[in-house]
Amino acid sequence: MKTLGMIAAGVAMTALTVLGAGPAHAGFTDPVEFTDSGENVEDDGFGEYAINRSEPNSCLVVQNHTGGRVTVRLNYPTSGGKWLFDHDQVGVLTRNGKVVTSPSGNWNVRTNPPIRFNWVYDNNMNTRRGCNGSWVLTMN
Repeated sequence: MKTLGMIAAGVAMTALTVLGAGPAHAGFTDPVEFTDSGENVEDDGFGEYAINRSEPNSCLVVQNHTGGRVTVRLNYPTSGGKWLFDHDQVGVLTRNGKVVTSPSGNWNVRTNPPIRFNWVYDNNMNTRRGCNGSWVLTMN
């Protein structure tokens, strides 16, 4: 009986750790590379979302919980290119194998389809990749 109780406690602790940590609290995230180098000319069907709080040299992590694929384009800090996020995919934006950073810390993002969103800053996320923390854009 004592062994069964210890096993149950171990399973409960593992579940709590996995569910409680979540991708937004990880120290790093998988890269998502841009898929083209075209200019941001497609405006139809895109929603625009910005965060204007200065966190210089921050990166952008996207969490897609929309139930479908979302196209992400940047107006700032860079333009051109797009990133595709499948449902439940989480990743940091990269271009040519390097993380995309914002010199000012501000971000201006467009998505297709438009989304419900939430911005959260994590000053420890992706610091091993050269980021001064990361903005996490959660798409719902």
